Amino acid sequence: MNQYTLAFKQTANRILTLAYGREPSLDNIIEFTKQPLKYTYLDQQQRMEADYLAGKIADSIVFYNMQAGLYNTYLNQITIEPERLKVKYKRSYQEHVTNKTKLILKGLD
Repeated sequence: MNQYTLAFKQTANRILTLAYGREPSLDNIIEFTKQPLKYTYLDQQQRMEADYLAGKIADSIVFYNMQAGLYNTYLNQITIEPERLKVKYKRSYQEHVTNKTKLILKGLD
């Protein structure tokens, strides 16, 4: 996974977490996140293109493969089903609570 796709995924997870706390239903969450996800995708796409034009990505085949990976990730995010979203959020929330608990316990040592 390239840095642009990874950055998109991290931002998408933050957007979904924020939407989960704000919106009352899963359908609303999916609808609410479409625009922010679109702009997050476009931001990463522009960063990738700028790096390609600046010569940081030398091989055009690598560039196009990276673009395809980013686009597939974007499509997966905007076409997520409500049940899959629920499972994904619960897993992310559990990881967050676990990490927070570890930090608290580490501070007590």
